[in-house]
Amino acid sequence: MRTRLLYRDRDLREPPQAPPRSEELRRNLGLDRLLPVMASGDDALYRVAETMLLGDVASADDIRYRHEVLRDCLAHPDAVDDLRRIAVRAVERERHNYFGLFTRATPDKVLYRSLDVLDMFLGAFTELRAACDRWRGAFSSAGFDAFFSCIATDLDDDYLAAVREHLEGLRFAKGELISMRLGTGAHGTDHVLRHPDRSGWRRLRARDGAIDLDVDDPAAAEALTVLAGRGIRTAADAVAQAAEHVAAYFRTIADELGFYRAVMNLLAALDERGAPWCLPEPSARGPLCHGLYHPVLALETREPVVGNDIDTEGASVTIITGANHGGKTTLLRSIGTAQLMFRCGMPVPARDYRGPVHPQVLTHFGGEERGGGDTAGRLEEELGRMSAVADVIRPGALLLCNESLASTNEREGAALARQIVETMRDCGISVVYVTHMYELARGLADAGDPRHAFLRAERLPTGDRTFRILPGRPLPTSHGEDLFQRIFGSAGV
Repeated sequence: MRTRLLYRDRDLREPPQAPPRSEELRRNLGLDRLLPVMASGDDALYRVAETMLLGDVASADDIRYRHEVLRDCLAHPDAVDDLRRIAVRAVERERHNYFGLFTRATPDKVLYRSLDVLDMFLGAFTELRAACDRWRGAFSSAGFDAFFSCIATDLDDDYLAAVREHLEGLRFAKGELISMRLGTGAHGTDHVLRHPDRSGWRRLRARDGAIDLDVDDPAAAEALTVLAGRGIRTAADAVAQAAEHVAAYFRTIADELGFYRAVMNLLAALDERGAPWCLPEPSARGPLCHGLYHPVLALETREPVVGNDIDTEGASVTIITGANHGGKTTLLRSIGTAQLMFRCGMPVPARDYRGPVHPQVLTHFGGEERGGGDTAGRLEEELGRMSAVADVIRPGALLLCNESLASTNEREGAALARQIVETMRDCGISVVYVTHMYELARGLADAGDPRHAFLRAERLPTGDRTFRILPGRPLPTSHGEDLFQRIFGSAGV
């Protein structure tokens, strides 16, 4: 049984693992404020959204595949919720049924509890097939076509009837028929469960006569229980494995549809605030986008957000400079969040977007030290985190730096930062670096390397910030005096 709602050639049986330094990534990009919107109070949706957003890296083909499935989901949200409800309810009932099973998991308990679970799953299968028959004609994506086709083929009436008959037979209403050989020390060996006859019995027939067992005798009853357990152990294990396989199938349906429901929750929240979004296009070059913004900002304010246009095709190093409080860090977070959303097949917060898929996204934000300390201590802490990033980063990754290595004097910080940026660049890693260090920005600009791009926060002649980030070479000032005057006025001079 297959789902095929996320991947063309496989299912999401094992959720992706959180990447190295994922907690730092969550904190720096503000994902802890985004995930609750996607979950909308559902813990299962939060888990799925978190694992997919942080850990999943889809191929370009799978990204387009998911976009098709998402279009179907957006067109028929009631169908998505109906199918997911069936799967979630089956998973919850299975979990409740197995609670406490393995306290004393004798073979007979494993067998009969597994049969109860499979009986419950048969009802869920019947409900699932009816729902698929009801909704199938409304969907057009390859993902839903594969899902519906599998249900129709694998869960037809004949198959369900055959399964029901087998499950009834495994309950051994007339007892178990077990054969065995007499082994060393007169112990039974090679126990084999046989298909029972129709007569029923309380007598075990031996080759040279008959042995009568009084089933009211506790010792005899215990002996029969042990004997039956040895005989049905193989069947119990097989049925338990079948129950787990079916449970995993329903969990996969719940998780894969849960991913799309979480995406739909986010898009509904963005639509409510009039914030644009688009289905991004994978490309070897880029990014090239228009109206890029940070979704958390759009969700937490009622004011229209300012989007930015970015065209850094061909550049592997992007340096962002400009006025204080001009939107530089927000743009950095926008770039990182858009990349995470993009690579797991989600829409991105922009009017349009195309660019490469990065297998890793890592962050290094300055000033994250815990506690005080002198300048040397803060620099040591920053270098320690940068070393930890270098230990796990790989070619093709995207590294986002925000005022990194600015805890020392500018000359020393710029020299260290430039070595790191150029090393990362030469290793095939893309770097986006927000900095006030003019020595760093000017040095990279003067190098005349076509792999370097420069953006600058816009400042009007009046000193007002527009929060737009435009192409521009670095300036030797960040206009901090504007903020000083605005806060303290002329009396503070």
